[in-house]
Amino acid sequence: MSCTDTPGAPPGRTAPPPAALLVAPFDALADPDNEAAAEAALREAVERRPARTVVVRVRSRVVTPQALRILLRAGNRTAPGGVLRVAAEYPAARRVFHLTGLVRALHVAATVPGAVRRGRGGPVVHPSRARPRVPARRSPALASAWRGPGGPRGAHGARPPRPRHH
Repeated sequence: MSCTDTPGAPPGRTAPPPAALLVAPFDALADPDNEAAAEAALREAVERRPARTVVVRVRSRVVTPQALRILLRAGNRTAPGGVLRVAAEYPAARRVFHLTGLVRALHVAATVPGAVRRGRGGPVVHPSRARPRVPARRSPALASAWRGPGGPRGAHGARPPRPRHH
C-alpha cells in the first residue's frame, strides 16, 4: 500500500487530493477519563477529510494538559505537508497556549480566519480593531528639522554632555 492509498479503499486506488481547509470542532473538556474518546473523535474528523490546513476550533474555556497532548498528536495526522492550526475563542484558553509556549507551534489565534492567516505568515489582527497608522517613510521635512545645521548631534557630531549627578 502506498502512502497515498486510503486504508479502506481497494488496492491500487489512490486517495483524493487533500482539501485546502478543514475546520474540526474540539468541544470536549479533555481529562484523563475521556482523553481516549476525545482524541478518537478528533482523529476521525481529521482523517475522514484530509486537508493541507486543519484548523481545530477549541470551544472550551479550559484547556487541560490532556487537550494539549491531543492537539499535538493530531498535528501528525494531517495530510502529507499539512499543518494543524488552533482557533481558541476564549482568552483563558489562548492564555494556556501562550504559557506553555505552544502558541507558535500550533499557530493559535482567536478565530478560524485568524488561524489561517497566522499560518500564511500574515498579520493576525481582529478585523474590527483599528491598526495603528505608521508612516511608511519618514517625512523629509521632519528629517531635516531634526537634523538641523551640523547634523543630528550638532556641530562636529559630538554628543551633548550628560548631566552630572552630585
